Amino acid sequence: MAVRLVALVTLAAMLAGCGQGGAARDETAAGIARAAGLVAATSGGAGFDLQSWRRDDGRPGPLFVYLEGDGLAYIDARTPSSDPTPADPVALRLAAADPGPAVLYIARPCQFAAGRADPRCSVRAWTTGRFADDVVASVDDVITRERLRHPERALVLVGYSGGGVIAALVAARRSDVARLVTVAAPLDVADWTRRLGVSPLDGVPLPLDRIDRLSRIRTVAFAGGKDKVVPVASVASAIDRLGASATLIVEPDFDHRCCWSRDWPRLRNVALAAR
Repeated sequence: MAVRLVALVTLAAMLAGCGQGGAARDETAAGIARAAGLVAATSGGAGFDLQSWRRDDGRPGPLFVYLEGDGLAYIDARTPSSDPTPADPVALRLAAADPGPAVLYIARPCQFAAGRADPRCSVRAWTTGRFADDVVASVDDVITRERLRHPERALVLVGYSGGGVIAALVAARRSDVARLVTVAAPLDVADWTRRLGVSPLDGVPLPLDRIDRLSRIRTVAFAGGKDKVVPVASVASAIDRLGASATLIVEPDFDHRCCWSRDWPRLRNVALAAR
């Protein structure tokens, strides 16, 4: 049954963070953001209220938008968490490590204090419906409003893990995405569920359902050679189908979490240089 979906994309983070309350996870993220000069905002509008952090130092260059992973979605293989706020917000760490001029980080629905307070939140939003149209539309709306602040900047979407799936779905809706970058993301969700023997996500859009749009967007997908949560093969199968517009870059010694944020300034340059 779909309700029993084994959310392996986030299992390691869940088990590591089960003992850490939501307020402590909020403070962890706030500390990461403060150290990087990122300013907090709650991005409301169409759909969910989403926690975000941003900065813009005025230099020329692209706007990098970072989308968080699934977070603490489950407390074990079959039991949804009551709070999907990530114990270790990897996408926020990527945003904090970004040396560029303009950065926007967007959390997923119901994460952090802003999401926790949203009355529209339900368990579905971070489990079986985490890639649903209303989730994707909420993220897309935040990006659209941010673009009004930076109309001159090229738009680069970066998604970590399940956030990479969201990034791809958002990219397929838009006409202004200069580059899509995914990090340890199961872009071929159907292949990923088959390989790991978990229940498929039925009734929600998936990136390869939008292959006609995505194949027109320059895509760079990073995968970890030691990643047992999102195996390289589940990323490679999507890149093969996307064709010449997509590039797969495997970091042989990386797993699902290590060492993306540590090496992000280098990897960011690699992503921008990929042809």
